[in-house]
Amino acid sequence: MVYFVKRKSGGHNYFFEVEGYRENGKVKQRICRYFGRNDPRKDPTVMPITKKTVTATYRFGDIAVLYHVAQKINLIEVVNHYVPKRQGLSLGLQVFLMVAHRLLDDKPSCANLERWTKTTHLPLFLPFDCDRLNVSTQIYTMDKIYDEEHNIDHMLRIAHDLYLNAQKLLGKEENTYFYDITSTYFEGKCCPIAQFGYSRDNASDKLQINIGMVVNGIYGLPVMTKVFEGNINDAKTVYEMVYYAQFVLGKKRCFLIMDRGMDSEENIRIMDTTEYDYIIGLRGTHNFVEELKLSTDSSTNDWDTFKRNDVTIQLKKYSRNIFGKRRFVLLYYSPKMAQEQQENRRHHIDQTINTLKSTQHLTLEKAKRITESLSKYFILTVTAQGVQWRIDQVEINRSERKNGKFCLITNKDIAPQAIYELYFSKDKVEKGFRHMKQDIALHPTRKRLADRVRVDVFMCHLAYLLLATVEQLIHQDKIDVFWDSLSSETREIRLLEYQDSKGKKEFQIVTNNEFQRNIVERLKLSKQIPLSQQT
Repeated sequence: MVYFVKRKSGGHNYFFEVEGYRENGKVKQRICRYFGRNDPRKDPTVMPITKKTVTATYRFGDIAVLYHVAQKINLIEVVNHYVPKRQGLSLGLQVFLMVAHRLLDDKPSCANLERWTKTTHLPLFLPFDCDRLNVSTQIYTMDKIYDEEHNIDHMLRIAHDLYLNAQKLLGKEENTYFYDITSTYFEGKCCPIAQFGYSRDNASDKLQINIGMVVNGIYGLPVMTKVFEGNINDAKTVYEMVYYAQFVLGKKRCFLIMDRGMDSEENIRIMDTTEYDYIIGLRGTHNFVEELKLSTDSSTNDWDTFKRNDVTIQLKKYSRNIFGKRRFVLLYYSPKMAQEQQENRRHHIDQTINTLKSTQHLTLEKAKRITESLSKYFILTVTAQGVQWRIDQVEINRSERKNGKFCLITNKDIAPQAIYELYFSKDKVEKGFRHMKQDIALHPTRKRLADRVRVDVFMCHLAYLLLATVEQLIHQDKIDVFWDSLSSETREIRLLEYQDSKGKKEFQIVTNNEFQRNIVERLKLSKQIPLSQQT
């Protein structure tokens, strides 16, 4: 027989549900449920208090945030749409796990993915079998995304569809894009597209590949990423990127902003044929740029002046017939940078002079070697007394007249300040490269096959798309943090697994501060708590 009893302890009443039974002829009570100080006879809704034991803890916060965003942009569904499914895990889910592992784990690798995934809540929440995440299934997934031999290439279409979903999620749409290129080095010498070239990582002794990336102007979301050989010139990458943008992705309108190095006549004519608008940084190697810098006086009053980050900038716009067409050139001058360039030049000239003076038995070969980087400022002559040298003050004056002056070219007749500010918004693409190299472990690249290298970079592209979308969603929720702080905080949000005396498993999110609780609430991460289980 089951009934309720009240027992008093320490001046308080405690209530139990007990079952009566006999043992050796004596009546005893067996406690079935404990209700604490709540009387179940007066309030039938009172729940019993059960003793629970923590049986496991899982990584929750950071992976839950990424899964939340992946659902918002339909990452898994988009990948499954292009990549055929086979038995077991969907390839879309595998791609998400590979991308999240790349972004969140300290030592991401194909061999570590299965182990890392088991530490997260996703196998319990979705659920799925982690044992299927072996190296073979990951290689299969990569080969189904890109395989040149079998004419398989889904990377651009997947990237474009996800970009459109992310842009729609965030709200605003625009046609301004930034294009830039970076390099990443290899450990090994087996990849056929890895070549020696100009290294942005100061690793000129290692083979490398170049990576071009286009991001949009308002949010910095990556639109497309493409891998090039390690020795390709920056200017030669523009044609392919513009071709893919217009004819593969179907972008009819575009305002493309590119850094110096992309300013060849061929590239500017390519932009004319696509009818894309553009702003491109100009190198000083063009004759008309040299002429503008030398012919302008920074002390006159015909400059437009404004301040950016407390630094004075002077602007002057020209209309010129360049490369067979009327275009606009913006000359901008920074007094601060001019001063820095002048001081730096004088410092190096003084160092070179001291070296020349202190060198014994100075020969012409030694003098040329010492003045190699500053040869245009030194005049060397050989006399009967030995090698003589003097400073070319005319050339120094000529260089100082160009100090702090730089040029941009555009086909858009817009205000000088607008041209300047649009061009220097390109830090969004530079930020993307920094995240890919530091947070997403882009380098060193350890793949050997060219196809796998391309897919590996594509995975980094998807990881950065998730990262950038997370940042923008958080900012829209009035939480002013960036990925570094956000990932550090969400990493500490854990999911605890409890088990009661009857073997029932339950789960609870554990946060440590108000910021973490705010993230869980704003993004509704509690929806990812696994259902209770009976063992």
